[in-house]
Amino acid sequence: MTCVTCLILAVATAAAIGYAPTAARWGAEGVASMVAVGSICLVTALVAFAPIVIVAPRWPDQIGSAALAGTVLRLILAIAGMIGYQILARPHFESFLFWAVIFYLIVLAIDTTFGVVAIQKYYRTPPPRKEGPAS
Repeated sequence: MTCVTCLILAVATAAAIGYAPTAARWGAEGVASMVAVGSICLVTALVAFAPIVIVAPRWPDQIGSAALAGTVLRLILAIAGMIGYQILARPHFESFLFWAVIFYLIVLAIDTTFGVVAIQKYYRTPPPRKEGPAS
């Protein structure tokens, strides 16, 4: 739940900080594309964190695979969402690309941080195997 809150707050904060400069530079179309790409990145980040949330407490030795699956999900869903939005809505392209990079990096950093926290919380190194003469 903390990750979800951090993702929402980070995207909302970035959008709030970027609202005035975006409106001044690209107008209402630029702001609309900023909001759209922020929403796409937020939703894909929430979906991408699901594998870690599901796997970490049950199968801690598979957290790495779950994190990789989440990364692939985030990348594919974000690209598909952004391409779909570009085709359907035809937003302001320069603003859209600018904010796509910013929002994607923000959610990537937060997801990665919480993935590392999950590893530290749930993963335990297996005890060393005792090597000895075969019986």
